[in-house]
Amino acid sequence: MNNVLILRQDDKQARMHAKRTGLRVEITDGYDVAFDRALIVEPGMTIPWRLVDYGFHFLERWDAAAPLWRYGELAETVGNSADQKRTAKIVRDLRVPLYAHELLFARGTGDGRALLDAWMSERDGGGDARLAFLRALYQVKPRFCALPRSWTGEHLRSRRAQAVQHVPQHLRRYVKPSGEGLVRVEIRPNVYVRCKPGQEADVMKRLGSLHKPRSERRG
Repeated sequence: MNNVLILRQDDKQARMHAKRTGLRVEITDGYDVAFDRALIVEPGMTIPWRLVDYGFHFLERWDAAAPLWRYGELAETVGNSADQKRTAKIVRDLRVPLYAHELLFARGTGDGRALLDAWMSERDGGGDARLAFLRALYQVKPRFCALPRSWTGEHLRSRRAQAVQHVPQHLRRYVKPSGEGLVRVEIRPNVYVRCKPGQEADVMKRLGSLHKPRSERRG
């Protein structure tokens, strides 16, 4: 099976990872390369490598797949009025979800290839990129698999950023983001523990003192 990773711009780390997993890499703005199945990645998107094989597997039944963009964000909430009118002529009802086209799995034949051609045509017309992808999707009507938003990793980045916002300014140099809304607290150089936002000072006081000399602890 000819599986390809298509990058819009060079990414050394992605190329190295792709090589280890046996993926051919193409760096191009278009789709003028031969492939059976492709993962097309836009600049700035983090590739969920542990899920890539699943994405390619979905293409055995589906023509294309991409994650949902943001929960609660609909086509009617993005783009300008002209862009929305253009999209409404094709989609009709703009109360539909948008997709993270930055991480797009597609077959290289049939409706998968037709979607890519339509997507390129709509994208070249300017305007909002997500609405352009939506228009291409509704024109071709491929068998499309909407993947969970978690595939983009954005929900984790957002949750971690929110966690750090609750850390007092004078403690932030000791704190690093962690998973599931927690933060990591540095109790001594390069030694971290996890805790909930708001508990940093208490954790540093309780655990940090364990690593002080006995004379300091008694004082």
